[in-house]
Amino acid sequence: MLRWAADAVAKAGTIAIIGVYPPDAEHFPIGTVMNKNLTVQAGNCNHRRYVPELVELVRAGVVSPSQLLTHVDDLTGAIDAYDAFDERQDGWHKVALDPANV
Repeated sequence: MLRWAADAVAKAGTIAIIGVYPPDAEHFPIGTVMNKNLTVQAGNCNHRRYVPELVELVRAGVVSPSQLLTHVDDLTGAIDAYDAFDERQDGWHKVALDPANV
């Protein structure tokens, strides 16, 4: 995927890598990126940009975070929840870890 992106983008362009990449994505086409003078931006999400607006949407009742949750567990379930997400098991999108949920 990274090879395709580096080949497809125009010289002096930008490649944005977002989301969670699989563990086997270990090779990066650095030569192509350097020779085409590309900019690479990467990250899961620019949380700081979106959180204030999202908090206001929740506060105003426009959005309910509970509608996005697929699982709620206590803190002891954190490792199992991460493993399920990492294995890309069906139905695991957002998990709330609630310390009071014992």
